[in-house]
Amino acid sequence: MGAAVEINLREIERLQRKFNDFALSGGDKEMLLASLGGRLEHQTWERFTLQKDPSGDPWHELTEAYKKRRVSRGGILNREGHLIDSIISQLTGRDSVLVGATMEYADYHQSAKDKKRRREYLGLSTENIDELEDAIDKFLRGKIA
Repeated sequence: MGAAVEINLREIERLQRKFNDFALSGGDKEMLLASLGGRLEHQTWERFTLQKDPSGDPWHELTEAYKKRRVSRGGILNREGHLIDSIISQLTGRDSVLVGATMEYADYHQSAKDKKRRREYLGLSTENIDELEDAIDKFLRGKIA
């Protein structure tokens, strides 16, 4: 099953303006979106290190009962590294990239109904959007130079 979030540049006004300011060929658009997908993957991996959701709130601690049963001493969502290793991105349209985790329990952590068990790792912070905007600027400068 897994969990994913689709980032549509048309829905993020600042990025949409940057993206639309230049007429990019289909190949250039795909290259830019693939690059942004890679950045989104990296931003998601960083959340595992910071143990915070996209808004910057810390993840809830593990329950004491679970801590006692747990073999690994890694981070909150990093028992054996399977979840973080399953984070991927793929193009889903002319202006969209999908970022998600393929592990069957990925959605449990992302969307758990019990707020104490929810540990969101997919999404965008203001800083993430700033970084994507900088990446678009750099890409477009490379096309004009």
